[in-house]
Amino acid sequence: MSGQQDQRWTLIIPCAAPLRPGSRLRPKWLLTTPGGQLLVTRAAATVPRERIGRRIVVVLRECEERYGVTEALRRAFDGDVECLVLDQPTGGPAETVRRVIEQARVTGPICIKDGDSFFTLRGDFPDSSFIAVADLRAMPSVSEPGRKSYVRLNEQDMIADVVEKNVVSNLISIGLYGFIDAAVFVAAYERLAGLGSGRNLFVSHVVANAVLHRHVFVPCAVNDIVDIGTRADWNAYRERLPTIVLDIDGVIFRNQSLFFPPYWGDPPEPIQENVDHILSLQGRGAQLVFMTSRPERFRAATLSALEGLGLRVHALIMDCQHGTRFLVNDYAQSNPFPSAVAVNVRRNSTDLQHVLLEDHRTLDREL
Repeated sequence: MSGQQDQRWTLIIPCAAPLRPGSRLRPKWLLTTPGGQLLVTRAAATVPRERIGRRIVVVLRECEERYGVTEALRRAFDGDVECLVLDQPTGGPAETVRRVIEQARVTGPICIKDGDSFFTLRGDFPDSSFIAVADLRAMPSVSEPGRKSYVRLNEQDMIADVVEKNVVSNLISIGLYGFIDAAVFVAAYERLAGLGSGRNLFVSHVVANAVLHRHVFVPCAVNDIVDIGTRADWNAYRERLPTIVLDIDGVIFRNQSLFFPPYWGDPPEPIQENVDHILSLQGRGAQLVFMTSRPERFRAATLSALEGLGLRVHALIMDCQHGTRFLVNDYAQSNPFPSAVAVNVRRNSTDLQHVLLEDHRTLDREL
């Protein structure tokens, strides 16, 4: 490998936007994802750890004082992170990065990652300056496309321009920028600042200026994009990854019992329509928890039968009482009401596909 490939990049995640007055919701990047990580941690994981030396998250003093961000980030990254606290807001993300480079004495290659999105790289991590891009035509939904930045390529498939908030191509800049040397970023930023453009500068502006001065940037394609641009994006993301608690007899398999045939331990008969629906939800990211009044001695057989259907069993709770089951969960702005929903279906019916997660913001239903 070349010396360039061996050199570690510094990952900078600017999270220094002022807090919204009166908001009781933590900033997006501090929200806890369904997988239990902070959103900023998922954002950082977009970049392969083996290519990164330092990881620096920059925040404002007001955020540190309200939420104890330094300690939260230390826990979220298992101590493998630097937290730079700025006393005053900057003129925008580009100035924030410029301050990090100066105050943290950053040299060599840098990549800059938005703290409220994550995805997977389609190929290898680049060894040159780059922008992560996605084809608008292949994205299932984009909230507020007029607020995105768009990338134009030249005939050699290199970056020709980056334009903020104007749809000039089908390629969206998706929130990851690489500069093969921090000095390239600084030089382009200082040129813009010297023109009186120091306020409200985005990283895309700095890229565009560097390209104008003949620095080469290549596109880096990505997959599996989760972009939390708005509150609606956050809620839609959460709702795609529910935890579903399922009974077994009469829901997954036609009812069996201890006293009447068919008995527990007999070969089970799947209710295929229900199984197919649950498999489709599992394929979109749902987590499955099963609970049953079957005694513990049937655990191995029950687990084998569920897994034989292709169901991934996160937990299997045996010996539940044969009575009413209650699910209690808290709700908040980050996990709005209703955060728990009950669906009651007739034993051995195939109604599950018509009610489970189709319209979960309704009251409990009986079918």
